[in-house]
Amino acid sequence: MNTLKDKILAAAVQVQNNIYMKAIANAMMGLMPVMMISSIASLINAIDIGATQQIMEQIGLKALLTQVNAMTIDVVSVYVAFLVGYKLAEHLNADQLNAGIMSLVSFLILSPISTLEETRTMELSTLGSGGMFVAMFGGLLGARIYILCVQKNLTIKMPDSVPPIVNKSFAAIVPAIIVSAIMGIIYVGMAATPYGTLTDMIYTWVQAPLTLLGANIFACMIIVAFIEFLWFFGIHGVLAVYPILMLVFYQPGLDNLAAYSAGQALPHLFTIGFILNNRGARSFAVALLAIFGCKSEQLKAVGKIGLIPSMFGISEPIKFGIPQVMNIRMLLPLMVTPAVSVLSAYLLTIVGFLPYQNGVNIPTGFPIIFGGFLVNGWQGIIAQLIQFVLCVIIYIPFMRLQDKAALAEEKNLQTQAAVVEYK
Repeated sequence: MNTLKDKILAAAVQVQNNIYMKAIANAMMGLMPVMMISSIASLINAIDIGATQQIMEQIGLKALLTQVNAMTIDVVSVYVAFLVGYKLAEHLNADQLNAGIMSLVSFLILSPISTLEETRTMELSTLGSGGMFVAMFGGLLGARIYILCVQKNLTIKMPDSVPPIVNKSFAAIVPAIIVSAIMGIIYVGMAATPYGTLTDMIYTWVQAPLTLLGANIFACMIIVAFIEFLWFFGIHGVLAVYPILMLVFYQPGLDNLAAYSAGQALPHLFTIGFILNNRGARSFAVALLAIFGCKSEQLKAVGKIGLIPSMFGISEPIKFGIPQVMNIRMLLPLMVTPAVSVLSAYLLTIVGFLPYQNGVNIPTGFPIIFGGFLVNGWQGIIAQLIQFVLCVIIYIPFMRLQDKAALAEEKNLQTQAAVVEYK
């Protein structure tokens, strides 16, 4: 078990500590304020009770919300491009602002320009979720080239008397020229291929296959079970696989949010929200079982401590208190409950009860029932209650076994204490 733990931990750490994967994951986390703005605007814009839509139209609120969405979700790749370069420079101890600007320049140079009635335009689909992978690729490459140029002293040196802000601006000129030239060569080179643009090539060879890879219930069940499998060894499962989740499932969620904002049909069932929000209230179920279904004082105490945090998605008191970490009795329910919960959401969706998730970003620590309502409406509340019941049913026999083991241990400790007191 220790050997297996060491191998899994080494692999997880290697993925998690890769500077490029970390830059992408941290960029997505840094994107949260922008996505929250878009989510709130989309939720308000979708309110349709009585004459609310007409009132919002008359007072200009719908036009305002449409503009907010257009400058957030519809151009999300612009923010991604800047953030991946900024975060990469943060990991490499380089100038973050200039690296972010070089990333943004790289993405824009690589993005195709269309001509419509003698007007040169850039399609929002290129700047939105459709350009996400180009933003990541161009952003990382542009920032890395810029940082390498600075490290190799390919910069303009200014006298020490020049203010630092001016010195940094001049120091970025030569790297900026090199970055722009390389991106321009890539753009022209792609124009000579059957794909025409890097956007189309990446979509054909990377984005579409990755989306297709995750677009099935079995992949989702395996992912959520593996997340808990990592937790069994004390590894934060979500953080360990977060960069991969971002690559595969973030873009479909953005597509859904954009469609929801525009009042269109949602295109994707399998999104990052579908995976992370439908794993069931597992720790909450364990906490209630520990309080009301167990006789062990230890388990009752852990249940009381972990009850409130588990309602907000904080599972550490339960996972380490029961414990579920490195406890072979808890491994099976630990992995089965999220997989069954995700399966239940899928079945409720394909029978037509549960709508597709609207792509609204739920902050970490959001209460379980309210989160279901925001992403799926009232049906989301029912779905989360069903998942909670399933988690309770699955955990009952395993918590009984854990309770027996804990009671035996407590009795043994009491016996030892009595012997010591007698002596």
